[in-house]
Amino acid sequence: VLRALVDAGHEPRALVRSSDKLDQMRAAQGIDGAIDHVVGDMTDPDSVAEALRGCDACIHTAAFTSLDPEQMHLALEVNAPGAINVLDTAAAVGCDPIVHLSTMSVIFPPTGDVLSGHDPVQGGGNPYNASKAIAEEHARGMQDAGAPVNIIYPAGVTGPTDLGLNVLAANLIPTLQSEIMMSLASGGWLLVDVRDLAKALVGLLQPGRGPQRYVAGGTYMDWDEFHAVVSEVTGCDRALFPTPREALEQMVDAEAVEIMLGIVPGDDAGLLADSGLGSWRPVEETLHDTVAWLIVGGLLEADRAPNCV
Repeated sequence: VLRALVDAGHEPRALVRSSDKLDQMRAAQGIDGAIDHVVGDMTDPDSVAEALRGCDACIHTAAFTSLDPEQMHLALEVNAPGAINVLDTAAAVGCDPIVHLSTMSVIFPPTGDVLSGHDPVQGGGNPYNASKAIAEEHARGMQDAGAPVNIIYPAGVTGPTDLGLNVLAANLIPTLQSEIMMSLASGGWLLVDVRDLAKALVGLLQPGRGPQRYVAGGTYMDWDEFHAVVSEVTGCDRALFPTPREALEQMVDAEAVEIMLGIVPGDDAGLLADSGLGSWRPVEETLHDTVAWLIVGGLLEADRAPNCV
C-alpha cells in the first residue's frame, strides 16, 4: 500500500511497530527516500493519534494473523481493539475517507451466488474471524452514523515481495510440493493480487463519497480450473484427485471446509469502478510472480515449478 501511495503522488505517514521492518519493506518494494512514520501500536490511542495528526485520509490494513493455533487467541486482543481505535480516531480528526480492510470471512457464507458487501456480518468462528467480525460491526455502526468509512472485503490475497510468509502463500507451498491436487464437488479458489488491491485502496482516496462497502474477490476458479492454471504456470502437471467432503474434514478445520466448498465469485464491480482500477490482472501473472518469489526465497524447490525459474 505504501508503494501504491507513493506512486500515486501521496505523502503517506505510516504507523509501524518497527523502523527496521519499515526499511526492509522500502527496500523490498523499491521505494526511494524516507517514509514519514510513527513507531507505535494500533491498540495505543496516543500512537494512533500522533500518526493521524494532520492526515486527510486513513487506510487501516493492520491485523494480527498466525497459522499457529497457540497464538491465534492474540487476534482477539489486537485486531478488534486496534481497528476500533484507528477508525474512531480517524473519524475524530476528520479523515475522509477512512478505508478499512476487513475480510471475506465476515460475510461468509454469502446470501446469494456472489459475495456482496451488503451481506450480513457472520460472527464467531476462530479467534481471527471473531476479531474481524467485532471490528466489522463497529465499522458498519460508524457507517450508519454517516462516517465516511469505506469497508473492503478481500478474498485470498497473494503476491510477491512479502516480508513474511502470508497465509495464502503458506497454503500454496504444500500444494505445489505435492504430486496431486484436490478436486472438490463445489467451491474453489478466489485470488486477488496484493498489488492490484493496494492500487484499488489508494484509488478510493477521494473525499465526499460517504460510507461504502466493496468486495475485492479477484479471480474465481473452480478446482479443475485452478488445477489447469497451476499446471500451465508451473510447468508441472499434477494429478487431479477427486476428494469427498469426508476426506477433506480429516485434513482441515471445519471453517476451512465450509469456505473451500462454499466459496463463490465476488461482486467486484463497484470497487473496480470507483477505484479506477478497471480490472484485475490475469491470475496467471499473480501465480507466476508469487511462485517465482517463493523459489527465490528458498521456500519452494525450483523443480516444482520450472516455468517460474
